[in-house]
Amino acid sequence: MPYDTETIVGVINGMDPFEPFLLAMFFPSVITFETSEIDIDVVAPDTGLAPFVSPYVAGKADKAKGHSTNKFKPAYVKPKDVVDPERVLKRRPGENVSGGLTAAQRHDAIVADIFDNQRKKVFRRLEWMAAQAMLTGKVLVSGEDYPTVEVDFQRDAGNTITLAGQDVWSDTVNATPLQDLEDWNALSEAPITDYVMDSLAYTKMIAFPEVKELMDTRRGSESNLEMGPDNAQWVSFKGWLGSFRIWVYKGYYTNSAGAKTNYIPDNTVMGASVAVEGVRAFGAILDGEAGYQAMEMFPKNWQNQDPAVEYAMTQSAPLAVPARPNAVVSITVD
Repeated sequence: MPYDTETIVGVINGMDPFEPFLLAMFFPSVITFETSEIDIDVVAPDTGLAPFVSPYVAGKADKAKGHSTNKFKPAYVKPKDVVDPERVLKRRPGENVSGGLTAAQRHDAIVADIFDNQRKKVFRRLEWMAAQAMLTGKVLVSGEDYPTVEVDFQRDAGNTITLAGQDVWSDTVNATPLQDLEDWNALSEAPITDYVMDSLAYTKMIAFPEVKELMDTRRGSESNLEMGPDNAQWVSFKGWLGSFRIWVYKGYYTNSAGAKTNYIPDNTVMGASVAVEGVRAFGAILDGEAGYQAMEMFPKNWQNQDPAVEYAMTQSAPLAVPARPNAVVSITVD
């Protein structure tokens, strides 16, 4: 049966590469503050041994380990859009060609779309913060009318590694990726549960004969990795390598210059423990209409009278905080 020219066969949206993988895996908790500042408490772990003493000698009381509190006033993110009146009067994508929605219905749908897109932008910024905290142990906050501030989570310098010489993974003769994974695990404050890498690093790793041999179940190994071509997903669970879960993350964002930028750079491996206990922290919204409350995001919609312009804006004061920054190791493998 032929279709008439007014039939809508579907709405084709551009593919959105955003999936908040790092936030979901390593920064699952949310904390909101009732002040504009975020408190970051650092508690040093007590890893000492119980001392040997005579049963006839009084025990000595240990001094309690102290903690330090760092305060950071996060920059706002305030994506803001004009609600274009021309869009209200025109057919929306997917709407019947002859119309079907009233102007009021279109307006409500457009505003909802704007707020949904702004929320995604805030989460992309949080995912970027999470990636930076895991890659470098720091987050550099810089923006228009905001002084550049480096939030340093005091990660050990040895947890950021760049391979060189015969150790790089492009050297399939001399490099030892399996030993590398074990060595990096030993550097972490907590046993590494997951290795997250980009496609290039993963392709190099599975090219090594020692890795391929582990996939031979006849040898008694329970390792099981996907060795074939990568699929089109932004996040791919590749399987198990020993006791490590292996992931490939290809999500990206568009930077201020309009260039595509991956959250995980080329030839990068991040080893992390779920014990990193990352937190999505949010400062209070300094807006009277928000009641100066502690909240993740505050959407608002208002109309200027002359000229008549309607705006939609979402305000947030976010920071991704790794509670245990030394439970992450990041490596450039090539």
